Amino acid sequence: MNRLLKVFALTLMMVVGGQAMAQTRGAMFLGASFPMSDFAEFDAFDDFALTTNEFDNDDAGAGIGFNAGLKWYFNVGVQGLGVMLSVDGFYNGPSKDLKNFYRETEDSFNGGSLKYKATPQYINVPAMLGLNYIYHINPNLGVYVEAGAGGNLRFITSMESVIKGVETQITKLQEYDKAFSFAYQAGIGVEVAKNLVIGCSFYDLGSAAVTGEQTIKTKTLIDSASNTENDFRELGTVHPIMVLGRIGFSF
Repeated sequence: MNRLLKVFALTLMMVVGGQAMAQTRGAMFLGASFPMSDFAEFDAFDDFALTTNEFDNDDAGAGIGFNAGLKWYFNVGVQGLGVMLSVDGFYNGPSKDLKNFYRETEDSFNGGSLKYKATPQYINVPAMLGLNYIYHINPNLGVYVEAGAGGNLRFITSMESVIKGVETQITKLQEYDKAFSFAYQAGIGVEVAKNLVIGCSFYDLGSAAVTGEQTIKTKTLIDSASNTENDFRELGTVHPIMVLGRIGFSF
């Protein structure tokens, strides 16, 4: 992965600094991200990538989220064809099924009370280099296709739960490590009046293992004595795949 990042950085420097390529335009995009495949699936904690102890379990329970991104297009001397540099940010919270599971687990807990104080959210930040081709039907309407590849930086926010019984209170905090993965995208769309861009894209942000530190704090309610245990856990695998519908503004 370090080698991939070095190659990507070198290519980026060549594109930005090359005398043969002049920046022609950029675009800012906003849109909705629709998770697909195992990234959207959730059945139970046994198969949930953020709680299981099995590497092959990859259900992520991601819900519909949003995306914001920037793209720059560099002229290569061929009409309609340009080198594309993109940086995006994706946010996906838990799906409806996963939210319901949290609530049902809290409501059905026996022997005390269970409360989820924090539930995991997914944040992905991919940067890619690729090609964009636009065909202008007339001066105010163009159709484009594009594709790119690069790397993705994945963040997962922590999960925290509190179990309170008659004599003890147990607080579990699962934190998740950042991860890098290979990513690629492909998209189509239209450009209106050279300012408004409406597009649909497919993003595969790559598969990466989930690891992180778990902290379990047990507190005795009678005398307030406490004990803390830390454990590094290797969990499942998360593979963000999504379809985007978005609108952009050229500058």
